[in-house]
Amino acid sequence: MYEEVGPGGPEKDPTGIFDLMAEEGFPLTERLKEAYFPYRYKALHWRAVDTGVPLFGEFNVMNIDAASEVRLPVQDFAWEKSDEKLLSELSILDDISRGGGGQLATMRFLAGVPSPEIWFLDRFHTFVKLDLDYRGYLDNLIITKGVTGWQYLFADVPLGAREYGSTLESMRTMLEILPEHFPDYEYEPLATRLEARL
Repeated sequence: MYEEVGPGGPEKDPTGIFDLMAEEGFPLTERLKEAYFPYRYKALHWRAVDTGVPLFGEFNVMNIDAASEVRLPVQDFAWEKSDEKLLSELSILDDISRGGGGQLATMRFLAGVPSPEIWFLDRFHTFVKLDLDYRGYLDNLIITKGVTGWQYLFADVPLGAREYGSTLESMRTMLEILPEHFPDYEYEPLATRLEARL
């Protein structure tokens, strides 16, 4: 339905970016440096056809340099005044808004900490910290293809609760359909995570 790649290119050497981030107090681990991709962002919005069940996905994911620069619009997500301090420390990693779901994955860069925290924000369910680092986020984005709500598999939330009904349905559909079409990827760990959250 939509696809776009931001500025940049494979000839771009990220060494200077990593050095500058370290000077600013954000040294990155080698694991995160290896996950760097040379475009400012990559975006895709898709829907499955001929599957018999609805399945959608999207992402607009930033490379780690761009993600450190784009600050979260705090007032759009702060339900309580007490939320504002945390939210003001977040920058946008993945803008999942083209489909109208109002979701964002964000990063929390803390001075001297080599691996930023990953937080998932949902206008309907507030925000949760994910059991992922930046590289883990990208790895699972590739596996899930950005299916709506996949991030909740890495959050401490009760997916069996009524309020997560559409997310649960989306996850079950993903685990039914994607392994058939992408047999080279491992989906069993995601199925295990889903069962643990029911």
